[in-house]
Amino acid sequence: MAITLNKSRELQWVKEGRVFYATHGALTTPAAFETDLVRQTPDLMVRVPRNVIIVPLRVSVMAETTAATAAGTGFQCLISACNNDPGTTGRTAFTPINVNTRYATTGSAVTCYITSTDNSGTAPTGVSDLLRAYVQVDVDSVTGAANFEQVVYAPLHGKGAPTIVGNDNNISAFMVYVGNATTSDGYILAAWAEFTYQEFYAA
Repeated sequence: MAITLNKSRELQWVKEGRVFYATHGALTTPAAFETDLVRQTPDLMVRVPRNVIIVPLRVSVMAETTAATAAGTGFQCLISACNNDPGTTGRTAFTPINVNTRYATTGSAVTCYITSTDNSGTAPTGVSDLLRAYVQVDVDSVTGAANFEQVVYAPLHGKGAPTIVGNDNNISAFMVYVGNATTSDGYILAAWAEFTYQEFYAA
């Protein structure tokens, strides 16, 4: 029986041990973000092997240090998926963690990468952009009645376009980009549900 996609299923997927998360930045040590949005240097990437399907559930991007810049070069965030392998050059591997402690020793079927220090050399293809955010002002300076909501991607709850990443032929990827023309840092949290290709598309 094929998988039913509905926000009411999220807790069931957690119960089944299907949901994993990754983070970029930890505790009080933020991750350094890129200075621009470049397809081949995502700040966080989930690399999905053939015969595995992921359904992204939530991404949160929290800016910590930013600076006001000229129009068009402020704080930006882009969430995308592609149908090829962007490569892993210059990236640091992060081991995904199961959010159900019962399955703490159950490993993820995907690989996750953070900290892009080099262009991967492989341009993403078949790209779908799922959520985009931009703010020119210095996010640090927003106080009181804040007019900037930190970036939240939750497609099953109406925040961003939904996507299904993976197929039975080749590697695919889910990517989070954060950029600011000046020095910026912060944190990224991402969570997704995993399925085999066969169980996801079963008749």
